[in-house]
Amino acid sequence: MRDSSNKLSQFWQELKRRKVLYFLIGYVAACPAIIEFFLNASETFSLPEQTIRLLYQLSAIGIPVVILLPWFIYRKKKDDGESNIQATGPGEVVQTHRNNLPAQLTTFIGRAKEMQTIQDLICEHRLVTLTGTGGCGKTRLACEAAATMVQDFSDGVWFVDLAPLTNEDLVAKEITEVLKITESPNQPVIETLTEKIKDQKIMIILDNCEHLIKGCGEVCATLLQSVPGLKILATTREAMKISGEKVWRLPSLTLLDPKLVIDMESAQRSEAVLLFTDRAQLNNPEFELEPENVSEVVSICNKLDGIPLAVELVASRTRHLHPKKILERFEDRFDLLVSPDPGISKRQQTLQATIEWSYNLLSESERTLFERISVFSGGFELEAAEEVCSDDQLQKESVLDVLSMLVDQSLVYTMKGRDQSMRYNRLETLRQFAQQKLINNREENEIRSRHLQYYLKVAEVAYEEQFEAQLKWAAWHVAEQDNVFAALNWAESNSPERYAELAGFVYWFWRLRSDILVGIDYLEKAITKNIGKAESYARAVTGLGCFYWMTGDAQKALKFMRESLEIWRKLENPGEEAFTLSEISEPLLHSGDYETSLKYSEEGLEIARKLGNPSLINHCQIYLCTILVHTKQFERGRPLVEELLISSEKLNQLFSIEGALHLLGDCTVGMKDFKEGEKRYAKGVEVSYKHGNMIYVAFDIQGVAFAIAGQGRWAKSIRLDAAAREQYNKLGLEVDGMFEFWDEFIATHIEGARKEVGEELAKRYDEEGIAMGTEKAIEYALDFEKD
Repeated sequence: MRDSSNKLSQFWQELKRRKVLYFLIGYVAACPAIIEFFLNASETFSLPEQTIRLLYQLSAIGIPVVILLPWFIYRKKKDDGESNIQATGPGEVVQTHRNNLPAQLTTFIGRAKEMQTIQDLICEHRLVTLTGTGGCGKTRLACEAAATMVQDFSDGVWFVDLAPLTNEDLVAKEITEVLKITESPNQPVIETLTEKIKDQKIMIILDNCEHLIKGCGEVCATLLQSVPGLKILATTREAMKISGEKVWRLPSLTLLDPKLVIDMESAQRSEAVLLFTDRAQLNNPEFELEPENVSEVVSICNKLDGIPLAVELVASRTRHLHPKKILERFEDRFDLLVSPDPGISKRQQTLQATIEWSYNLLSESERTLFERISVFSGGFELEAAEEVCSDDQLQKESVLDVLSMLVDQSLVYTMKGRDQSMRYNRLETLRQFAQQKLINNREENEIRSRHLQYYLKVAEVAYEEQFEAQLKWAAWHVAEQDNVFAALNWAESNSPERYAELAGFVYWFWRLRSDILVGIDYLEKAITKNIGKAESYARAVTGLGCFYWMTGDAQKALKFMRESLEIWRKLENPGEEAFTLSEISEPLLHSGDYETSLKYSEEGLEIARKLGNPSLINHCQIYLCTILVHTKQFERGRPLVEELLISSEKLNQLFSIEGALHLLGDCTVGMKDFKEGEKRYAKGVEVSYKHGNMIYVAFDIQGVAFAIAGQGRWAKSIRLDAAAREQYNKLGLEVDGMFEFWDEFIATHIEGARKEVGEELAKRYDEEGIAMGTEKAIEYALDFEKD
């Protein structure tokens, strides 16, 4: 019976690491053993005979009662007691489940997916190397995974802590001591070790290999070649790079997207929040995760990058500090990340010591690059690192190799960038550590100046090609916006002239993304900081005119645009003149000056045609079409807008595509073609949302509301109108009174719908629309069937 029980235990462990198909096949193959098991189960588990008979009959006809086996085996183990689970040496009598895995004093939180991955990798490979930054939980995960597999290794699972060692030649000796193998005086330690375990089925966990990486690699290679029953699980910040090694990088704990709504339900999906809560309650039994503190706890975990050690250290502070107070002290994060627990190794009592451990293992060139890349925010590309970080001390051609070494040592990670390119990043906690080193070395200002110069250079090219290659440069701005803001923020105090230049070169992207308040803030500062460069000042003033028009302030918009137009004419820059003439036509139209609006629009288009720039021509044409629509010349405007859409799509010109789709919606609704209007506006919602232009999203959602009201679908129309108005409020837009024809659409369609349903129902639909939020409102607008 004991043999049968052991076989079934092994069988179950194998099945639970395989997929469903393999489970079913294995079950059928195991039916005879299962039947034998249940024939003897009454004696072994003291179950009633009636229960045993039922289980036997079910298993005999193939019904998978095997799912009950873990419980039976657990019950048997409990009855047998703990006497066979001992950390004995390989030279002694073989016992069941032999190991020396360290006893854990705290609950293991989350990591279910990672646990399964490690188990699968160990089944498939003989050397699995678990890498990751310091404090990410490699040791704990390795021990937890190994604990579930001790029954698979008849000669034991053995944990070897290499952190205290300083000599690579002592790795084999440390393993022999853990395994209680006596060394032979006339034989190398590695040979003695190999000889003693060559016929064993054994797992060795090598913990903290990074400072002995070469020695660990040599020992692992020798042992794996000579001991076929050996499997090794290594934890390190750098791979060994030997044959047969399977490297797997351990990510941080799962976090919540700060852009999403944070509540008690969503917080439970964050492993970092669950860990924080558990450890906080250990230190302060009265601590509870509750609606009043959940957003602060989520923010703390996000700021700590989900690093388990960091989360645990900060959670201990809840003994004296509310999460809100902890959050306020994050400027001094390394002072917070300290543990008084004497049971923790010194290098893990502070997060700074843990990172310092990795830093001290770096070569001089690796330290230099590690420090210098701290000026990047939100990641960077290789070209940027080469331009910003290289000098006589670190050659440009060596940056790739050194950066690759930092990736190998888990201090930098890679991710997919735009156009399938490679992008690099590091955890914010590591960035702050490296930044302090850069400051201490008095290099920060020099490297930040280079960082500013690099992004200024690329932003200038992007500005010049904003019409011809809009998709390309919009994608660049999305990827690099954190770096652009970092450069601007440093330049504000350290290089005012370059601040004005950079702000002038990037405002077009903020406009494309509807970042109105951001644009006004940075450009207002730019016009006060500009020193001598008329072009930089003119760009900033042009941008301010565009942003103030987007808020509905036509008078301020005209003031700035007229000023910029005068400067561009003095500078004899026809391209900028054509652009500004087109832009100024809209606020002029709003002010009631139709003739000047049309004159400027046509003049801008004529200049663009003389320059022979198709993209600029296309951009200017949209304003001419806008004038036709705003003056309610829908029949005349529709074919021109359809042509504009075709040319915009050929040129990949986002702003014009979004504008043309919206204008087509205006024309079709104005012509009472409501079905077509719904389609055009809805397509505008889809395209604008994809590219982040939330102003057009809001206008197009309201446009869908007009088109639906024209079809007699009152409830949906009112809901979408309310959702659009809520979006206007978020963007700081005052739309009422902005466009005469738009106000007429509102009066005809929305006010008409409200009268149809009555004020009581209309208020209810308003509340439902406001409560939707942006995402649900977009989904609702795009669903042509749902009312």
